[in-house]
Amino acid sequence: MVRTRRRSPSGDGVRAAGGGVLAVLLLAAALPAAFAAPAGDAPSPGRGPATELLSAAVDGGPADGASGSPVISADGRVAAFTSAATNLVRGDDNGRSDLFVRDLRGGGLQRVVDPRGEIRSPALSANGRYVAYGRSDGSHSAVIVHDLRTGRSERADVDLAPEHADGHTPAVSADGRTVAFAVHGTGPGPEGADAVYVRDLRARHTERVRVPAGPDDGFRSFRAPSLSADGTKVAYQYVHGDPPRGDWSDLYVHDRDTGRTTQADTTHDGTPATGAATNPLLSADGSTLAFDSAARNLVPGPDPNDSGNPFVRDLRSGAIRRVDAKAPGPEGVVTVDGVSAHGTKLLLDTYPVLTTEDAEHIRDLRTDTDVLVSPDKDGRPADAVDARMDSRARTVVFAGSDQEDFVPDDTNGVMDVFVWRNGGSKKPW
Repeated sequence: MVRTRRRSPSGDGVRAAGGGVLAVLLLAAALPAAFAAPAGDAPSPGRGPATELLSAAVDGGPADGASGSPVISADGRVAAFTSAATNLVRGDDNGRSDLFVRDLRGGGLQRVVDPRGEIRSPALSANGRYVAYGRSDGSHSAVIVHDLRTGRSERADVDLAPEHADGHTPAVSADGRTVAFAVHGTGPGPEGADAVYVRDLRARHTERVRVPAGPDDGFRSFRAPSLSADGTKVAYQYVHGDPPRGDWSDLYVHDRDTGRTTQADTTHDGTPATGAATNPLLSADGSTLAFDSAARNLVPGPDPNDSGNPFVRDLRSGAIRRVDAKAPGPEGVVTVDGVSAHGTKLLLDTYPVLTTEDAEHIRDLRTDTDVLVSPDKDGRPADAVDARMDSRARTVVFAGSDQEDFVPDDTNGVMDVFVWRNGGSKKPW
């Protein structure tokens, strides 16, 4: 089934590993004099509203450009997003998208500018000190890790094989030391296809993640890396066929300590899956992999819907669970956007098959209950884009459009970034 409303794309004094000096400008903006009035119904009575606008202008007014690609630190204290707006901080006149980092406790906003290109696909360390991002100049890309405390930056996609270049879509460990990223292939044959690498910034060591090719494998490509908090486990997608039909994509988890690589999208009894698996998301403790799959045979019994589902694999026991749509709550097609630290909660993106609204929910796998985390200003389900949550599943950041009415008077005509917090508003600004 094809979804009609797709996610919208959002958009180094500094040392670079492997040579080269990059200049990054880090500006700390003054706190906004006023911020958009929070809105939405709080999940806990008496605690105030739950949804707040993050991408507001420095004077509290509307942003004059689109914002997107929101991410949040594991501790829920720092959020980051990209924006083409020029009025989130004073003096933003470079004419391209930059990275903005919001302290969700103190309210401070920082702007990170990379003079060599636009910033894309940010990822935050556990406490929000380090931000990894992809940089694009229109022709080439790179992966940069920036220390928000010291202002120093380091390039991560270095010491690659000759047939690879242009790192992108990074994932970063809790301490910011380890970065996983995808690269583009520049040579012929399987060795020159897209690949995944892991860089230890402290040891200055880069390793390529591999999996043996099967006898019937065609096109080979590696993408979508995800890291455990300690950086020892990396999950990734292995494309070996032609989408969209059949089992054209599998998921693997590589343990960098033991050298063991495990396929995660296997069936309960070891028979081949009937569909492709995508979107690997490792829990922080490395015990759980959440993913999406169109396979109908990963777990026993009939599949109640005609579409793909999220699945959860316990990497210790091998047990696998399908996550189904249900009512009341998310009803329709479901995909996974996030997993909590120990794999007990999922951030689910749901969109309608019949009459249910498109919205984000958190599913507690222990109680099989759902919480709406993208309410509009009146508490109704609203369509969130690129949602991400903290490790405790208490704070969610997402992008959304004016028509969803997340906050009153949102009429700037572009995508904005919002934060939802369990228990209501804690806005410090």
